[in-house]
Amino acid sequence: MKKIAFLGGGKVGQAMAAHVLENKSAEIAFIFDPFRKEDTLLGVPVIRELNETCFEGLDLVVECATADVVKAYAACALKHASFLPFSMTAFREDEVLEGAKKAAAEYGHTLYLPHGAILGLDGIFDGRTIIDEVSIETIKSPKSLGRDDKEYTVVFDGTAREAAGLYPRNVNVHAALSLAGIGFDRTHSRIISDPSVNTNEHVIRVKGEGIDWTIHVTAFAAGAVSGKYVPYSACGSLDRILGSGNVSFV
Repeated sequence: MKKIAFLGGGKVGQAMAAHVLENKSAEIAFIFDPFRKEDTLLGVPVIRELNETCFEGLDLVVECATADVVKAYAACALKHASFLPFSMTAFREDEVLEGAKKAAAEYGHTLYLPHGAILGLDGIFDGRTIIDEVSIETIKSPKSLGRDDKEYTVVFDGTAREAAGLYPRNVNVHAALSLAGIGFDRTHSRIISDPSVNTNEHVIRVKGEGIDWTIHVTAFAAGAVSGKYVPYSACGSLDRILGSGNVSFV
């Protein structure tokens, strides 16, 4: 049985941890959460400080905290285990991505990139050599974006690299799309604050040699950063990595 750890004990982290425990698909060594007062979460030990020795003996480290956690620990974790990050806006900084890729290659581990809140990243990744244009428009409530807009407002319009720097908790979808496709600088991002919605909505448009795709995803959010679909998506990604389940789409 594989031994794993979670960096982050919020909604998505708890959903994945509960899923693993219910299915007995791995042993959870610990959950890192510096803000949690309890010493356990779902019966799993909680630690509030991290150092490299914490990663020794693990097979997989799952990050579901913040981009700063990815920046601080991705390369270190990959020396000892494979790494599944959900805060992919951290990779807007080329040195963070290159450091993680270098550690994965040097130590024989895998850097996994989950699809998170959207669909179709596998197709975009497969077709990236013939893709010329990629854009993504995200529409969220002001509360989801940490704002108090009273009317429909275009919050940002520019590159995905800029968007990931300005809204690191809200545009992990933009980062994932950039990593799967044609990069942070060639991916066009647009963020809209709309007080009339209680959903997180993403519209992706991809054009290239003989292809023209539109991917439209909407999930209930009620002011949360992540929509209702994300925990299910996260658990599915984890299942495929752990090899649990009888059917897997590839």
